[in-house]
Amino acid sequence: MLRRQAFFIAAVLLQVGAVALVGACADPEKKPAPAEPGMTTGSSGGGGGGGSEGGAATTDGGFDAGEGGVCNDLVNSGQLIDRTGVSGDPPVATGGTVVDGTYDLNAYSVYVGTAGAPGPTGITAKSTIRIAAGKIDQIIELGGTGKTTTVTTMSSAYSVTGATLAETDLCPPGGGGRQLHFTANDPQLILTDLTTKEAFTFAKR
Repeated sequence: MLRRQAFFIAAVLLQVGAVALVGACADPEKKPAPAEPGMTTGSSGGGGGGGSEGGAATTDGGFDAGEGGVCNDLVNSGQLIDRTGVSGDPPVATGGTVVDGTYDLNAYSVYVGTAGAPGPTGITAKSTIRIAAGKIDQIIELGGTGKTTTVTTMSSAYSVTGATLAETDLCPPGGGGRQLHFTANDPQLILTDLTTKEAFTFAKR
């Protein structure tokens, strides 16, 4: 998940939670729970999203833009990352300066509180985001054990206030928007979805 957001966005993922982070081109088959990916972004996510149960088929988002249903021309060139459960709550975001550039997902965490089980969750993500001129583009691939692999593209406009990154979906249209918390320390950008308690860490090339 993907929960619709941007990676940002998501994702980004950035909804990658996200990475995205970051608005998604298609809704996932089910809405994310705390144990499911939450970033479209759009998780800018910028941003990621929950795969459906089933085999390992690869599908694209369902948005029909007249050009294969894609929202941008990004190539997903990052590494496949395992989502890892982390005890406790997400750390407080510190904000910073979001630097334009192309980023790849290099860590994907979900904070499970004091009662949850830390460690691998069986979910994987691979995401690339591009930040330029107040816009975030994302491509995110989500899969994992018992999940159908999904590939989604998304584009969002964004603005920053303190440690909050607010996204407005551009593609697909009509998706709305979301708010993520972020910590930017060039070349690293961490996007956190406080609803799903997922954090997407991106590294700028």
